Amino acid sequence: MRVGVLVFVAVVATAVATSQTPRSYQQEVEPIFIKECVECHGSERPKKGLDLSAGRGYAQLVNRKSVEVPELYLVAPGDPANSYLWHKLEHTAKEGKGMPRGLFSSRKLKEAELAIIRQWIEQGAQP
Repeated sequence: MRVGVLVFVAVVATAVATSQTPRSYQQEVEPIFIKECVECHGSERPKKGLDLSAGRGYAQLVNRKSVEVPELYLVAPGDPANSYLWHKLEHTAKEGKGMPRGLFSSRKLKEAELAIIRQWIEQGAQP
């Protein structure tokens, strides 16, 4: 019985510690953007001037005002509700269309990818 309790406590402690480890832009978020967004938001002439290519996206997103909705930041650390990027990814933006865009329509990222991005913003949008 004691061994079972100790194992349970260890599992819970590990889960809590893991959930409190801040998400990293470079290690977790940037790979999603490179895979899903760089086709349009990269290269020499990124759409809307937003370059999410490797090593450039963080500075372009965090604490920078949105062009389409200037009262919102693209990413407001700790605040997904006031992060225009989050509204674009959730397809709830009042201006512009949901992202990422395809040739004829937009689609949502996978739920696991959205969860990583949301947690990253909620945890303070660390590099």
